[in-house]
Amino acid sequence: MLMPKIYTEKHLLLFLYNELAAEEVVEMNAELAKNPVLFEQYQHLKSGIAALDSLSEEPSQTSIDLVMEYAQKLAAAEVANV
Repeated sequence: MLMPKIYTEKHLLLFLYNELAAEEVVEMNAELAKNPVLFEQYQHLKSGIAALDSLSEEPSQTSIDLVMEYAQKLAAAEVANV
């Protein structure tokens, strides 16, 4: 008799990012269908990935303004010290 395969968070992430072989995808789908604990972990990771994907990839205007203000003050201080 074969030992049951133990699925980890790593397996779930590979599954979510479509990085498993076709045979492993079939196995994972079957395991998710019969293992409620694994399915709950899958749902949790899936929602986390969705939340990360929805984040803005650009800084806010406030952040840009603060960096520019700091750069201008730094440049003015360097000019004053010359």
